[in-house]
Amino acid sequence: MAAHGEPAGPVDPRPRDAVIVNRPRRMRRASLPAERIPLGVPGDYKPCVARLASGELLLVAFHQHRLEAEAIREELFFYRSADGGRTWSARLPSPMLGREPYLTVLSDGVILMTAHHLKQDVRNPYGHGYALLHRSADGGMTWRTVPIPNTEVPGAPSDDWVVTSRNVLERPDGSLWLGVSASRGRDFLWRSLDRGATWDRTRQSQCAGVDPTLLWWPFWAETVLWQTRAGDALGLWRVDPRVVPRLPGSDVPDYTGDNVERLVVYRARDDGRRWTREPELGSWYGEMYPALLRLRDGRLLCTFTVRALGRPLGVQAVLGDELPDGFRFDFAYDRLILDIRTPTNASSSGGGFGPTVQPDDATLVTAYSWRDAEDQTHLEAVRWPVPE
Repeated sequence: MAAHGEPAGPVDPRPRDAVIVNRPRRMRRASLPAERIPLGVPGDYKPCVARLASGELLLVAFHQHRLEAEAIREELFFYRSADGGRTWSARLPSPMLGREPYLTVLSDGVILMTAHHLKQDVRNPYGHGYALLHRSADGGMTWRTVPIPNTEVPGAPSDDWVVTSRNVLERPDGSLWLGVSASRGRDFLWRSLDRGATWDRTRQSQCAGVDPTLLWWPFWAETVLWQTRAGDALGLWRVDPRVVPRLPGSDVPDYTGDNVERLVVYRARDDGRRWTREPELGSWYGEMYPALLRLRDGRLLCTFTVRALGRPLGVQAVLGDELPDGFRFDFAYDRLILDIRTPTNASSSGGGFGPTVQPDDATLVTAYSWRDAEDQTHLEAVRWPVPE
């Protein structure tokens, strides 16, 4: 792992048709050409894009409708692209439930999509926040859904909330891992031997050094899992900075809300029951929503969101190297500024989220949401070249 790198200050504004390279060193270029494609309607939020087995791109996001009192109704929708993200289909509404949908495409083309459902949504049947796992075996044309209420988490109180890891991990033996958590350290690693059709829900997991009494949130929430070539599994956890040691040379930010949470890395060397802490990833406070992509030339790309503290806010990326047992990134230099729409004086980002896909040898596509000066969110996809 690289040493941590505190984000540099604001970058100079550049045209919309560029990806800015902040503090170039290895790349030695100040910008890359880019093509930005607006999508959706105002209020759309947090898109996730994936490349399907057919080569088609599938993008999913959600929209929140505010109703009377505190009630809401959140709806999922899809877009498809058959030309590498140049053009997209019409908006495709979905009856599926959930928010912050996240796609995993398995090696055989099966699609798994995690999401969660807020208790104030008028369609929530449980009265508490719960998770969902949607599965499609036909390229996203039809879906089967597994709800994950707190009755699926042993020991969870009746009013507890449940979330999952962001993605599903495909292991070398073909089995699948999905992290499932309620609050206070009630953490389980679901396993599937049939491509996500059914799940063994009995295996508990534990991250070494984490005091469950300090956790106000389900610990597996938003974790991104990665399979190393050597066989171990790594997880990038988003955590409250008050429950883990502070970054070297830093003070924990005094900031209201969860926008200053940060990333930590844990490793599982066995069956996923026990996870041990790894050296720091290199990112800073207020940076979250990571996604890792193995490029066709062998390098790695980490897409993430700067949600507070650093400037500019929004989606950024860094290139890195894959090691036999993990990865190495330098967050201090060569930051690729993918989202240039969020105003520099905004108090928080418009979601960001990522991730990035590679439709062909020369092109990358990243989808994100950004927030305008009136605090309204918007969707956009950016096509940009694989950096030299």
